Amino acid sequence: MLPLKTIARRIRIKIHDMDAITYTDDEILDAINCGIRFIRRAIADIRPALLLSTETGILTAGQSRINLSARPTKIINATVGSDVLREDVTYNSAKVWHNWNKIYRNRTKIYSKVVTPIYKEHAIHETELAHVIGRPSTETGEPKEFYLTGTQTIHFHPVPEKETKYTMMLVNDIDELAMEDKSPLNTEFDDFLVEYGVIRLSVSNEYDVSQETQVMANIYDQVQRILVPPPAGVMTRSYWDPRPIGRRSGY
Repeated sequence: MLPLKTIARRIRIKIHDMDAITYTDDEILDAINCGIRFIRRAIADIRPALLLSTETGILTAGQSRINLSARPTKIINATVGSDVLREDVTYNSAKVWHNWNKIYRNRTKIYSKVVTPIYKEHAIHETELAHVIGRPSTETGEPKEFYLTGTQTIHFHPVPEKETKYTMMLVNDIDELAMEDKSPLNTEFDDFLVEYGVIRLSVSNEYDVSQETQVMANIYDQVQRILVPPPAGVMTRSYWDPRPIGRRSGY
């Protein structure tokens, strides 16, 4: 997470433009922002969990639409549930302000009781508005699907009949950064960002598109080697294992 000024300085060193004769700061900043989006798209494609944001809330009875706090680039998973598994009880200190009882020998307990219900959630699938149009808009029940309209509005279908907890796992969009900001990437990925900026500026000056394509593929391959998840573990049994498998036993 290097400052963009440091990344810009390293780019200028590699393109031999420390005196800012060939490229302005705005041109280098544009290349850095393009590189951040390129690397984030690669991460979102390979291991989106590293960019994951979670939004939770409660749908009241009859409510089928929510507005997300940020614009999502990719929706990873969504779960809903209306069945309460348990209730977690916590106690917080209350404010003494406006407590008209005398403090001395006051037997009133100065705390607040907070009851948080824990819901049993299950996954629902994503659909499109075109697939929902034509169905009864008054259909109610526990939501089974959702769809996105606009940039950050989520609709659930069917309309919930009672309070329903929802959890959205998202990869959110990012705003462009300024020179005073820090890179949102790990420092190791900032090396790829410097490489991207150098190639982007050099190629745009020489109009060599084939070289740019080759370097971008190389950067994507290096990101993939770092992020590729480990394979899932598999447990196997030998042919003569006498332990039961499900309801059956034997070979």
